Amino acid sequence: MDNNEIKVENPVKKPKKKPEAEILLDRQLEMKTKTRKTDIAILASFCAFILFFGIMFFVMPDKEYSETEKRPLKQAPSMTFSRIGEDLKRDLKLMTMTETEKKAYIAELGDKYLVFSDEIGDYYADQFPFRDQLRTVKAAVEIGMLKQENNDVLFVGNYLIKKDSVSGVTKDEDGTFRDRTYEDAAETIKTNVHLLSGIEQSLPEGIDLRTAVAGRTVDAAKSKLPAVFPYEDTHADVYWKAYSDQINADSVSAVELKEMLKAHFENGEYVYYKTDHHWTSLGAYYAYCEIIKSYGLEPYPIDSFTRETYTTSFIGTTYAKAGAAFGGADTIELFRFEGDEDYTTKIVKGDKLTTLKGFYNKEKYRDINDKYSVFIGSDDTGDGGNNAVTLVTKNGESRKKLILIKDSFGNSIVPFLARHFDLVILDLRTSSEDFTGYLQDPDLAHILVLYNMETFMNDAKISDAASRIIPYYRTKSQ
Repeated sequence: MDNNEIKVENPVKKPKKKPEAEILLDRQLEMKTKTRKTDIAILASFCAFILFFGIMFFVMPDKEYSETEKRPLKQAPSMTFSRIGEDLKRDLKLMTMTETEKKAYIAELGDKYLVFSDEIGDYYADQFPFRDQLRTVKAAVEIGMLKQENNDVLFVGNYLIKKDSVSGVTKDEDGTFRDRTYEDAAETIKTNVHLLSGIEQSLPEGIDLRTAVAGRTVDAAKSKLPAVFPYEDTHADVYWKAYSDQINADSVSAVELKEMLKAHFENGEYVYYKTDHHWTSLGAYYAYCEIIKSYGLEPYPIDSFTRETYTTSFIGTTYAKAGAAFGGADTIELFRFEGDEDYTTKIVKGDKLTTLKGFYNKEKYRDINDKYSVFIGSDDTGDGGNNAVTLVTKNGESRKKLILIKDSFGNSIVPFLARHFDLVILDLRTSSEDFTGYLQDPDLAHILVLYNMETFMNDAKISDAASRIIPYYRTKSQ
């Protein structure tokens, strides 16, 4: 070998790099054995969950009514051959219709339009085991995610506040039905004020009318709403502008309650319940003071009442919607005064009569979830205190009379107004019976229309009052 020849060593071969797909597959195979036990545990837990709730669904009896949600629960739907035939006939008819015709047809059927799959789904949802507890867990999760609301109810400190309150459906000119909007609510407000103006103008000398509309909790708590939900989103400004503009345009005699209650609320006073949409007895007292002063009378001072605690475990309508109340339950107070049992309250409901000594049905509602019905609640506990006709008189005295046309806010103001007048209390939402006989009373001096804005913007029953009162007095004047 030539000494100048250089010997070249064989170069070291580098291992061939695996493709990324192979690396990923190797890692997956490696993790498979490590996670197998975890996967089995998760799958077993899931199956146990399904099995447990499946068994409990059939073991636990169905409930007819939810005390926490304050509504009847869906019952098991019936499935018969006649039902199958009716559903098939209806579905075939719908297949031949346009979309507009379908909406009109479904609206015409109303509750008769019941799809079995929807019925059974609603039934399972309403009768699901431990529904109340699971609703509370859901609400807690929503709060934990910093959403500050659940099911359109805001959690504002200790208060549960509904975001908006528009309800019902309306029929457009083309005959189709749709959900009402805030614009529709504003129009209802204007119409109601205009109708009240017609009533006021028809009244003879010696009888006057006052309109008093209270703000909702969301109106009083305007400054405390979370930044993620501005007050403007409640459309409250639209509602109250429509109300004030129409009041001024029609020169209706109105008692201002919204700003007054808002001032008390912002001052830290307990004028609205935390878990319910009603005002408290204290809020009702402040409203009474404003109303009585509008009549040129002097309200009784607050220290002339003894505040009796009726319950400290009241949970109301906003709790029913939200599913939880992290601020605790509410306290219901009864404002008592010397001689308040010398009054008689008669509640008329069809052919049934409930007679109360005073204004409170305490024993009937003590163990019932809807404890707000202690105020002029009848012995029929399903009415919520919203009775067609309630008569309040002071025993042994003949006094001036006041007709109170109200929603449920008026229930708790009755004890205060009754110190000044005998009362004829009408709830037009529960009856359309003729009440013109009460207009004939020579002692009638006042008509008071007392609503919360939520009812005032959704309820068209004021037209029933106008259709009776206006013709009655026009006929009398001829």
